Amino acid sequence: MDLALSYCDSGFLPIIDGVFDNVEFLASQKLRFERRGFQLITVSLAAEMEDLLHRNMLRDPLQRMEESRIRQLHMGFQIAGVSLAIRDKLPEEVCDDLLDIIELERSVSPAQQRNDEQVDLLFLRHGAPDYPLEVYPDPFKLCLSLEGRSEALAAKMAVRRFAPDVILSSDFARALETAQLACSGIGVEIEPVEALRERVFFQLVGKSFDDVRRELGDGATGVLSGNSDLVELAPDEPYEAARDRVLSFFDTLPERHPGKRVLVISHGGPHSWLLERALGTDLKGVRRLRWDTGCFSRFTLSAEETKLEAMNIGPSSVVSGLRLGAV
Repeated sequence: MDLALSYCDSGFLPIIDGVFDNVEFLASQKLRFERRGFQLITVSLAAEMEDLLHRNMLRDPLQRMEESRIRQLHMGFQIAGVSLAIRDKLPEEVCDDLLDIIELERSVSPAQQRNDEQVDLLFLRHGAPDYPLEVYPDPFKLCLSLEGRSEALAAKMAVRRFAPDVILSSDFARALETAQLACSGIGVEIEPVEALRERVFFQLVGKSFDDVRRELGDGATGVLSGNSDLVELAPDEPYEAARDRVLSFFDTLPERHPGKRVLVISHGGPHSWLLERALGTDLKGVRRLRWDTGCFSRFTLSAEETKLEAMNIGPSSVVSGLRLGAV
């Protein structure tokens, strides 16, 4: 069932062929699928006793089952979902009948309808940058370190598994380089987006850390440690303006890309502001929620709400289960 859901997430129609000894289990799975926006159709292959015994005799002697066992199983057999009679039918005929039933039973559930109006957003933090040792960096020139490139390449399989319809990246160098490495061969164009930039102080670019400390005093600690939320430095972008810029952009996605899977490659600040909206809280200056470079978070966006599905999951976890709640 987990594997089937992962295929549903990628737009496939999986068919599970199995023997279930608990009909209530199937009912619980139907609810599970519906809550994910999918429909689980159960079809029971029903056979008469004579037909079962005849089929058993046609098997290789080493594969035959005792007649008493067949009768015992048949007595306990329960029909779940749609009953499909298979008497005298070849496997190919059963397959055709099964596909016909699926076509008749398929419907657009309310959950699926909501799904078609939502954006499935996978948020990738750029890889580790190659920070200069003693100079405030230029965000348009600050590329990835060797570790950062490795993180971006490690994310590639997860990105492929997510199968994005749209790829949006901050236009800062470390995000674009991450996008190019993680999304190569996907066949979707990377769109650089100014609104997804991290908040930076352009007036400090190229200045030594010592000069920054002399210029900003106590405020330099936050700026140089990567937590500049509480620092304002005119004429560069104020904190509230940066947050509004990012959230206003995310507000446009449900209308621009309804029902699509959207991959965003960006920074800690934009991620924190989207997280604020999902949690309904203010995280200004807060750095207690871990989100590592090269890791993913997943959100569902609609016109009504922003929902956090998972946070700070590594590429391998994304591959094995894209909706892990690893907050």
